[in-house]
Amino acid sequence: MNIRASYSIAIIIAIPIFIHFLGLLNILSSDPLQIYLNFGGEHSAILDGSPGWVDPNAGATTQALGHEAARQWLSGHIPWWERFSGMGLPLAAEMQNSALFFPFVLLLIFANGVLYLKIAMQIMSGLFMLGFLYEMRLSRLTALTGAILIELSGTLAWFAHGPIMPLPFLPLLAWGVWRSCQPDLKTRLGGCFITALAIAGSLYAGFPETAFMSGLLVLCIAIWRVCTLRGKWLQGALPIGVGGILGLFLSAPAVVPFLSLLRIGFLGQNTNYHDAHMLAANPAQTLFPYLFGPPLYALSAGGGSVAVDVWWHTGGYCDIALIFAGCAGLFMAFSRGTSFRGLRFVLGGYLLLSGLKAVGFIPVSRLIDVIPGIKQTMFYVYIAPGWWFALTLLSCLLLDDLNTSNQHSGRKSIKFALAGTLVGSVICLFKARPHIMDFYNHPGYKWYLGLSLLWATLVLTVLSVSLLGKRKHTVVAALVVNAAVLFFIPTLTGVRPAPVDTDALSLLKQLTTQKRLVSFGVFPPNYGAFFGIPTINYNFLPLPERFAAQMDQHVCPHYDHTAFFSIGLGKFCSGDTEGLTYAGWQVPSVSFQDGLVWLQQHNTGVIMYPANLQFWHDRIGTRIPAQANSYQNLGGAPVSGVFSHPELAGATLRRVGTGLGTYNGAAKGVWHIKLCSKENCTIADGKLEYAADNLVTWLNLSTPLTIGANQTQLTYSIWSDAPAQPAAIALWPGEGGKPMPLLTLDIDLPRSSNTRQLLNNGHVVIEDLSGTTPYYHADNCVVTFKDYTHAHAECDKPGNLFRNEFYDEGWTAVVNGRPVQLVPAADQVQQSIRLGTGHFDIAYDYAPQHVRLIFILFTVGLVGSAVVGMMACKPRKTVAEA
Repeated sequence: MNIRASYSIAIIIAIPIFIHFLGLLNILSSDPLQIYLNFGGEHSAILDGSPGWVDPNAGATTQALGHEAARQWLSGHIPWWERFSGMGLPLAAEMQNSALFFPFVLLLIFANGVLYLKIAMQIMSGLFMLGFLYEMRLSRLTALTGAILIELSGTLAWFAHGPIMPLPFLPLLAWGVWRSCQPDLKTRLGGCFITALAIAGSLYAGFPETAFMSGLLVLCIAIWRVCTLRGKWLQGALPIGVGGILGLFLSAPAVVPFLSLLRIGFLGQNTNYHDAHMLAANPAQTLFPYLFGPPLYALSAGGGSVAVDVWWHTGGYCDIALIFAGCAGLFMAFSRGTSFRGLRFVLGGYLLLSGLKAVGFIPVSRLIDVIPGIKQTMFYVYIAPGWWFALTLLSCLLLDDLNTSNQHSGRKSIKFALAGTLVGSVICLFKARPHIMDFYNHPGYKWYLGLSLLWATLVLTVLSVSLLGKRKHTVVAALVVNAAVLFFIPTLTGVRPAPVDTDALSLLKQLTTQKRLVSFGVFPPNYGAFFGIPTINYNFLPLPERFAAQMDQHVCPHYDHTAFFSIGLGKFCSGDTEGLTYAGWQVPSVSFQDGLVWLQQHNTGVIMYPANLQFWHDRIGTRIPAQANSYQNLGGAPVSGVFSHPELAGATLRRVGTGLGTYNGAAKGVWHIKLCSKENCTIADGKLEYAADNLVTWLNLSTPLTIGANQTQLTYSIWSDAPAQPAAIALWPGEGGKPMPLLTLDIDLPRSSNTRQLLNNGHVVIEDLSGTTPYYHADNCVVTFKDYTHAHAECDKPGNLFRNEFYDEGWTAVVNGRPVQLVPAADQVQQSIRLGTGHFDIAYDYAPQHVRLIFILFTVGLVGSAVVGMMACKPRKTVAEA
């Protein structure tokens, strides 16, 4: 390695470290833990927004689950399973937590691990890009520029979780493909080896969508590269193909468990994205990254839901400067004597077709959907790294053109690129107008709007003038400084670090040594894995469908199975929390008490919720049939009846509601609802002009009504004082065909007698529930808990031993040294084994299904890659030796 290459490597390593100095010095922290786990503390930042990650999975998945994976690696175990989320879930098979991304996942053991891992991905991206561009025989300055640009990509600036992990392997894979097509056999073998490492690394990195999209881009480059060999095309195709197969074999420990989980897993919206595409404002955001402020600025700026939604439809920016330089590099293909003309056309076609699909151009979208796997990928998000790579490569080719191209044709290409960039920018800004106006008058926003446009104009001017004047060093400086400035801005949204509530965490650890926690709006999903606190809350995808189905049936009907982190139980755990629609009361519901009972039966015995939340609270209502309703004039006789519900016993009623038709708001006057228990009555009054039309309208009771501890019913009457312009009350067929209204009640439940409040510090409340089903429990045995995989049982009769851990086919059990059959319990989520009479020592172990196949494939891949690598490194024989 010469001194210039050493300088390039040092610069590539130094730039990410320097850009993240605020986070590394803990001045402004980008640690998701500081955002999600302050238990009520206030945040302080220079700019509003999210510090370098748009997706909260940077915390819930990468930080929390990755930390647990690192802990297992360091204890000498492969992180196949983690017991702290849900009822225990397959860790490596979930994949996007990067559990098998060894050794890089070990960085997550540190307090600032998410930032360390991001910096590592940036440095690796830069180094691999440098090697690729050297392989292309581009100049040293050009190669260094491309390496710096790739490590400052828009995806790396705005993301910090799974999607960024495979990014370094995009330039590595391109390097391997390019090297595989060189004339020398040893060089081609080296390309085969690099290809195998790149394929395996991108899959171990843990985000198959990004790896897949990157692979498609390199496939396009590989096809062109092989075609350039003409009659010798097989010399290039063979090492690429062999390297790809070896890479897949090497990645078997990551891929096989993932495919097994897909077979039984819940995939959510990933089952078919089909024609999903960017919002109208996203192209403008791609060109002008901070047109809508720093990441997730709209959440703090009070922007409407669409303004916030823009951030869920982006995979990172490309920015106007890189797009202009890339377009200029593409148009140079029309100049005589330009190098890599075919490659430029391939990259240009890739950018055009993928861009049309991303913005929702249906004919192109349907054409690309023919590729297997595209429909299951959020294309418009995960295509962004490929765009950045293609534009960076085109920009690098442009830089080398400045020394060789014809001056007249070169200037013409640059002018065409500038004109196209300007026209495209105007169109994108015009389409983004509604989103800009959504929070245009918010204090401070105009600065982001103005500075974004001003900075883009400045950089574009410098670039265009420098390119036309063939001032290569100025062009390089403009591209690098622009990329660095744009990358640096999100670091200013980091928060000033504050201490985590260690008292609450210590108490939770003490309480959950043999049972689980359930948190409502406080302890984020998966962070139990980070702190070693078993929690029923989770955020997993894919998720075993059997577990989600049981939660849906017994705890939270119609919840988003991707994550369980509700604000309460009963109606507050359903998809219709507010209870405004008739349809929300026509579906089966689970009461607060029934949901709590199921949780206790599954070893959940600690509750945590915000101090300002009335947790023992529910909304109940008449169970109305799933059919069309009729209406009755409310101006006549009162509509009366009896309402029964088991949760009324001991409850305090504060609000009441019913469904009204107001004839598009024409109804006027006052309406009333009277409720009576055996001892007392109360009334609620409201003006009809404020009532919702064809929805549930809630009224506050004049005085709360407390129901007796043994009473489960009350009487009601509903009437109006406005016979001239009355409303109509919605009615459904009841028992015996008698019409009944929808009566809804907002109630405070009596605190359970088996509940002890152990902490209320003004931010959070922690309560302990007695009577929780133990982790191990048996029909006719006394079970001693040793740890989460070992127990001892004394049985006077044969019976079943149940373990409150999710049943997966990878679990096995050994009793007194002999394997026994382990099956799912009747609820399909717990584990069960059959025991006889006597003393039993039970041990449980987990390994993914097909573990022997995994070992064989991995061994073949490892040996094959080693052989190819040694052949590539074998020194050539000299003439004398020959």
